[in-house]
Amino acid sequence: MKVRFLINPSADKGRTSKRWPEFFAGKKLDYRVCEELGMIERFTKQAVKEGIERVVIVGGDGSLNTALNALEGAELQIGVIPSGSGNDFVKTAGVEFFEPERYLEPCNLRRIDLGKVDDRLFANIFGSGFDADTARRMQFSGIKGDLGYLVAVLRTLGTFRSPTVTVQTDREKLELEVMTVSVGNGRYHGGMFMLTPTADLADGELDLCLVRKISKLRFISLIPSSFKGKHVEVTDVVSMHRFRRMKLTYSRPVHYHIDGEVSPHAVSELEISILPRALTFVVP
Repeated sequence: MKVRFLINPSADKGRTSKRWPEFFAGKKLDYRVCEELGMIERFTKQAVKEGIERVVIVGGDGSLNTALNALEGAELQIGVIPSGSGNDFVKTAGVEFFEPERYLEPCNLRRIDLGKVDDRLFANIFGSGFDADTARRMQFSGIKGDLGYLVAVLRTLGTFRSPTVTVQTDREKLELEVMTVSVGNGRYHGGMFMLTPTADLADGELDLCLVRKISKLRFISLIPSSFKGKHVEVTDVVSMHRFRRMKLTYSRPVHYHIDGEVSPHAVSELEISILPRALTFVVP
């Protein structure tokens, strides 16, 4: 089997750049180091053209997302050696860190669902509202790491305005003011939050978590319960839904993220759907 590894050295805030040589240098492995923006996309497309059967991403959710969207429907096995800052997707998929050589051997193969936001695929999660605004603020902040996230949260609290959103799914229609709209193919988000605790990668549906507009103090107090998915029990604030197709219409343009990557432009409408069993995922 032809296996190629795509290494993102900037994953995990650049720490992967120091780790990857330990596992690859001097070994007879086919790998590409993706040091520049766009290289994961380019090397994924190149792998398809060259008849590579299995591509293994050494990175996080963002690296995986880039590779998925570069496949353009090609049938190719995808694996992940988790090396990102959050590694949210692999927590649901049940993948831990393995030596690269393990991916040269026979592995379990799972057909899993993918989500689609307009014309872009996602493996794990979509989010809009407070979390997306916080993530966008972090992109432009000079303060990184946990301290940077805390600062971004506090600054976003000072400016965030809850939009009204109309939610039209294949099952129901809702209209409400929201703090967050989260859609999960996987269960985890942001490295520590279990926002969609019953999500299943192969059930043919996406899970939707809506957090209604509440005071900012109460919103902050709700956050710890989301670490283990207990926020779903606060039913006067949080509602959970499932769907195959959904249209979101916002009262004002909003930014959103898919698999942690923030949209470059704000939008007022989005369509989200499930692509059942769309990817062959490698589980060592």
